[in-house]
Amino acid sequence: MRKIKFVNGEYYHILNRGVDKRDIFVDKEDLARFFQGMREFNTLDPIGSIYEAQIRRKNKKFGNLVSKEDSKIVNFICYCINPNHYHFILRQLTGRGIEKFMQRLALGYSKYFNLRHKRSGTLFQGPYKATHIDSDDYLLHASAYVNLNNKVHGLENVLYKSSWGEYC
Repeated sequence: MRKIKFVNGEYYHILNRGVDKRDIFVDKEDLARFFQGMREFNTLDPIGSIYEAQIRRKNKKFGNLVSKEDSKIVNFICYCINPNHYHFILRQLTGRGIEKFMQRLALGYSKYFNLRHKRSGTLFQGPYKATHIDSDDYLLHASAYVNLNNKVHGLENVLYKSSWGEYC
């Protein structure tokens, strides 16, 4: 049971890394799949797998499964994706939104990664870490830390991304 209680409208710093500090993003394809999960799993209604969702989309003439603004369960304030870990600052929009989103994202990405890289077992080092951001000053500090996290680790490689470029 998680000690932190997620509250709608509040901000949280979420992070996780690979088991044994292993890389969880090997190439552009892995990153693209993770970003796709960030978009598609951010919805009130479960989508099943991304593969199933793509099949359903191909069979429909209209509609897009990517979350509409009114059906999102979290808002991304910022993010940083590094080879062996990631950081998000999320604002919860619906009850248990962060829990649902993170469960879908971790499970979906782990299945994808293990299948693609012919491995089995746990990909992430335990449950994701979550810290409540309880003040504007803390939000400002945490946002700078997350946006510049790749630079903190000396990872200015174009493969690894943060939301910093979306602000510039």
